[in-house]
Amino acid sequence: MEKRFTISGCSTCLGIAGAILLIAAALICGCTTIQPEQVQTITPAETQAVACTGGAQTGDLIEVDYIGTFDNGTEFDSSYKSGQPFSLILGSGGAIPGFDKALHCMEVNETKKFTLSPEEAYGEYDPAKIVSMPIEFIPAGENATVGDRVTLFDGGQLFQATIADMNATNVTFDLNSPLAGKALTFEVTVRNITPITLEEENSTEKKE
Repeated sequence: MEKRFTISGCSTCLGIAGAILLIAAALICGCTTIQPEQVQTITPAETQAVACTGGAQTGDLIEVDYIGTFDNGTEFDSSYKSGQPFSLILGSGGAIPGFDKALHCMEVNETKKFTLSPEEAYGEYDPAKIVSMPIEFIPAGENATVGDRVTLFDGGQLFQATIADMNATNVTFDLNSPLAGKALTFEVTVRNITPITLEEENSTEKKE
C-alpha cells in the first residue's frame, strides 16, 4: 500500500529550502528477464542521433519494449513486467539522453542492444546529494524504513530520494538516482512509431 504523509521544515543541501512534502514511499523491485531475438549490439559512441531517411525521427511517438541490465547481467528494469510498452516522444526529454538517442532511426520490430556510460544515463554518483533532516520530518507512527524510495516536494520541484539512514534524531535522504554511477545495458524492441505533426503536438500540449 502506498504511504502518504506530510512533513515540514528546511533543508540545507543543493539549495533545497522551504517546506518539503514527503509524498510516497516504495521499495525498488526486481523484474523478470526476457530475451528478445535478433539483437543488434552497438557501442555508446554509436548512440548519437544521426540523419536517416527512415525509422524513428525526432518528434515521433515511439513505443518500445526494453530490458535493462547491469554489467554483471543483473536485470534492474523491464517494460515486460507491466505488460505495456514504454512510450515517449523522441527528443522531448522523456527518457535519459543515451536511451533517447539510441532509438533514432530504428524501425518497427527492430531490436537493438546498447550500453550507456553513467554520463549518458543517470550521471555519476554525487556525495553532495545527501540531505539530513530532523526525524520529526517523518510523523510518528509512519512505517518508513531505510531503503524506501520517496518523492520530496519543494517549491514546485520534485526530488526522488532514498532513505539512506535513520536514528533517534535524524533521517538522511540520498537524492542520487539508484542507477547513478552505473553503466547500463538496454535491449530494446520497437513496437510502434507514430509521426506527430506540429499541429498535433500543439493540440496535445493545450489539452494538458
